[in-house]
Amino acid sequence: MTEELITNIVEIQRKLTSLIGVSGREDLVRDFIYSAMKNFADKVWIDPMGNVLAEKNGSKENGLRIMLDAHMDEVGFMIRYIDEMGFLRFSPLGGIDKRLYPGSRVLIKTTDNKSVSGIIGMPPPHITSVAEREKSPDHFGLFIDIGAKNKDEVESLGIDIGSTGVLDYPFEYIPERGIMRGRGFDDRTGCNVLLQIAKLLSQQAQLENTIVFSFSTTEEVGARGTQAATHNLNPDIGFAIENTIAADVPGVPADKNPTSCGSGPAFTAADHGTIYDHRLLKLLQETAKELNIPWQYKLPTFGGTNAGVFHKMIGGIPAAGVSVPCRYIHSPLAQNLVADVQKTIEVLLATISKPIELKY
Repeated sequence: MTEELITNIVEIQRKLTSLIGVSGREDLVRDFIYSAMKNFADKVWIDPMGNVLAEKNGSKENGLRIMLDAHMDEVGFMIRYIDEMGFLRFSPLGGIDKRLYPGSRVLIKTTDNKSVSGIIGMPPPHITSVAEREKSPDHFGLFIDIGAKNKDEVESLGIDIGSTGVLDYPFEYIPERGIMRGRGFDDRTGCNVLLQIAKLLSQQAQLENTIVFSFSTTEEVGARGTQAATHNLNPDIGFAIENTIAADVPGVPADKNPTSCGSGPAFTAADHGTIYDHRLLKLLQETAKELNIPWQYKLPTFGGTNAGVFHKMIGGIPAAGVSVPCRYIHSPLAQNLVADVQKTIEVLLATISKPIELKY
């Protein structure tokens, strides 16, 4: 693991996770990625769905078009009501465990792309019944307190119906243990992997095949952006890159733990969205073995990726799933290892750099 790559991984993760970009409101993340990709690709553009798309041309005429896909959006919430006292009601965007809400710090994106902090509140336990305290409150019984005196003050800050926000804790890197912690790792880690690969490709000799990049929108609310991205890129094969569930924690039996941190990239045989192409799965395994990089299966059939959509499009796209294990995913503070990110980058880069022939 080179020091330069470690530094780049950590810094890009820090920058990406500092940006609020929930489903349908990915513009800050989009602008950062678009600016970065202009340095690495032959063509970069933004489609009408807000996806950032890019091409790195190959040398072989009629070579394969290999798509790497990662989604830009993160789970969060949207403001649905502002009362006269200045308290905000909200609805989730994407899957958030309702047990995480009470007492969480939030950041709300304003109309001028600034942020306002707040806290998710609920009636204090001292004035509620035992039965009420034993229930996990959902978002309908909660509110966000930004310290505003009234509704007018809320609106003067640039917050209105439809404003979005996130449960937020700051990014942290612990170099002595190689740990990164922060918000929005699903799937800013995948975006980080793609940016690192694009940079490395720009420094190497031209590949035979054309590599196309999809940084897609709205995955957390139904994988909507990848449909347009796939249609626009017209790939022959596709790799979905995700930050996925690691449950290597107390109380979880081995047969229910999808992946483990520190065991390298996770390759998927099947999930809720698709059964992945066995030829590409074998290619990933062989490449990792050649590089002497440890790898693991993501146990079927937990979760899903954009491949659940793009593998059925156009004439049918053979798809592979490659994931970085991450503890506490979809929470305000996720945790993964720089080493797992780095190994994922190395295996993917080596895989797409090979001549790929898919035969039945």
